Amino acid sequence: MSTGKTNYIEKDQDMQSVINLILPEDLSVYFFFDTERVQNVAERKDLSKAVKGLLGLTVLDNACKHLGKEESKTSVIGSFYEDLKSNDDSKAAAALEEVQAAEQERVAQCQIKEDAETDIDVYERRKVLLENKIRDLAETTDLQKQKDQYSGYIKAEQNALDSVYKNYSTVFGDDSVWFFAQPLYRQALDFLKEAKVTDKGITDVTANTIKELIANGRCLCGAEITNGNDAYRHLIEQIKYVPPESIGTSIKHFKKECTSYDRVNLNDKYYLAVQNSVANILNSKKRIQEWEDQISEIERKIEGKEDAKKYQIELNDVKEKLKRKINAKESAIAKIATAEDRKARFKKTYDALIAKSDKSKEIRRYLAYAEKICSWIQEYYNDEESKIRSELQEHVNLIFQKMYHGERELEINERYQTVLYSVIPETGERVISGESEGLIRVKNFAFIAGLVDLAKQKAIRVGNKSLETEPYPLILDAPFSNADEGHIQNISRELPKVAEQVIMFVMEKDWKYAEQVILDKVEKCYLLEKHSDTYSTIKQG
Repeated sequence: MSTGKTNYIEKDQDMQSVINLILPEDLSVYFFFDTERVQNVAERKDLSKAVKGLLGLTVLDNACKHLGKEESKTSVIGSFYEDLKSNDDSKAAAALEEVQAAEQERVAQCQIKEDAETDIDVYERRKVLLENKIRDLAETTDLQKQKDQYSGYIKAEQNALDSVYKNYSTVFGDDSVWFFAQPLYRQALDFLKEAKVTDKGITDVTANTIKELIANGRCLCGAEITNGNDAYRHLIEQIKYVPPESIGTSIKHFKKECTSYDRVNLNDKYYLAVQNSVANILNSKKRIQEWEDQISEIERKIEGKEDAKKYQIELNDVKEKLKRKINAKESAIAKIATAEDRKARFKKTYDALIAKSDKSKEIRRYLAYAEKICSWIQEYYNDEESKIRSELQEHVNLIFQKMYHGERELEINERYQTVLYSVIPETGERVISGESEGLIRVKNFAFIAGLVDLAKQKAIRVGNKSLETEPYPLILDAPFSNADEGHIQNISRELPKVAEQVIMFVMEKDWKYAEQVILDKVEKCYLLEKHSDTYSTIKQG
């Protein structure tokens, strides 16, 4: 307290309020900087309230809230309206209720509009980043399409190859024995041509045939066959020359069968059919191998690159969400206009009804003063907030340029979100820049450093009254992850200039770069020595 006495805070909710006044919870991730959780800090929700509180604007904001508006019955202005309501007739009261209802609707739609604008800003930035990513991966997408095309060719050719294999199996399986036996047939026929073999047999007549004729007692010609007669003697003699006794007859049959087997490859028919099937198989395999080689070459080119398909899916989703939010914003704008028109109409009616009352006139005079004061504070607040945001952007950009070794500009929007821009040299046009993990890290460090640097100064003065802020330390856990050697040294050089105390937990691989520029500013150095996953010791370095 100003008297020097201690003012105890007993209620937990009051303690939390005081803590938030010192360091708003929404900004805690900046001052207690954990690399693993800060990746998307640039796309966080509206930070304006937290930053304004940190930079000393909360006093003015609270004054505006205390004076309030018509819809808040507990505020100064709201209580005046309630007094007017109790001093006027039912028509005035009804008109005031309509005014308050219209204002509540306007405030609600304004909040919907602001929320939609916040989401639109996030989706617009994400849309640009995804479009840039897809544009960078366009070559990969084309290569992937070629790979899919070749894969389709291979699948179709595999199906065709299966059919060719089946046809080959059919052709080869049916007549292959006779085809491959042809050299043996020719050798046998050549041998038989030179062999002297008398053939007295009768074609297709065997010993069993003759025996059956004898048993029947009559020849096919009708002659009687009896034991010892002339027909009987001739038949017995003929048995010596027919199968199985006659080799000549067997050779005759064999020669006839060889001629029949040779018809399978008449005019090289079988050979050509087999040759055609084999050629089809080899050509099909050759095409498949060529396409597989093409796929291997494509895979080599896109190895290590990302697939743009997932980004396109996300982009389509972002566009759809963006469209819905734009529609929500436009709907809210229309409803705000309707609510404002309704409020103005009933306000005019209300003013006319209460103008007759002396008591109401007094209350209205107080109300006019309160509304004027609130308007003045709000205008002053807006002016100071704009100046502070401009100063913060200037501080952050100055530090960012010292930390970053590229050519980009940083802008802070109305929600105190940081947006990076690249400038096209030929036209001077600014376009939203893509952000790597290392660049996000540098951008967030610049924002933290600029915020701390500005917070050390007096944010505003009202009359002769200074509204001072607290000096803030920075606690950084693994701050240099994904930052290269140059950025590590730049960050290490700038942070001690803006914060009165910096506490860092740094890995040894990053410390060897930071040490070169920051060692002379280090007050204490400790080493965490890990003994197991659950046990470490601390010793002074």
